[in-house]
Amino acid sequence: MNISVLQKALIFLFLVSVIGERLTAQNGLAITNSSTFKGAESSASGSGITLFEFQSYVSENEIASISQDALQDHVFGQLIARKVFLLESKYTSQVPVIPGNPQTKTVIRKAVIYDAVHKMEHYLKKSVRKGTMSTEIASELFDKVLDIALNVYAADSTNFEKAINKIDDPAELVVLFTKRVNLVL
Repeated sequence: MNISVLQKALIFLFLVSVIGERLTAQNGLAITNSSTFKGAESSASGSGITLFEFQSYVSENEIASISQDALQDHVFGQLIARKVFLLESKYTSQVPVIPGNPQTKTVIRKAVIYDAVHKMEHYLKKSVRKGTMSTEIASELFDKVLDIALNVYAADSTNFEKAINKIDDPAELVVLFTKRVNLVL
């Protein structure tokens, strides 16, 4: 079976057009795939990069309903402060050490994701302080990171957490969260 150069070019153009139509708005790197949204993952056309897809759950009403009194100032702005508060309230809870004793301990749900978000926050703040990144860009990146973390909370994220565990560099974590995850409405 000998395929001519013209046939190869036509096949290539067909594949590019089919895949190209499925690119999403999230920086053109996450491919919408699958009819299930419980942490679906796919591989980007033979590149070996795993892309993750999660259902989007967090509504603007939930973010807007947070009272101003409960918020702490955040270097990246008011919206980020609201999302950080929401992240803390969803991912952490206080449980009594012993019933009847007033002491409590903090339990973190999906600690891998929670710790990664805080690691990226520290990295982005440090980048702004050093002047290697503008506040606007860092704020935009951290906003995407928080959106992903808030939506992954309710999904099966086992494979996503495994991918996070393989990465030590916070800059690579930012790329994972912002470029390799797609939120589907």
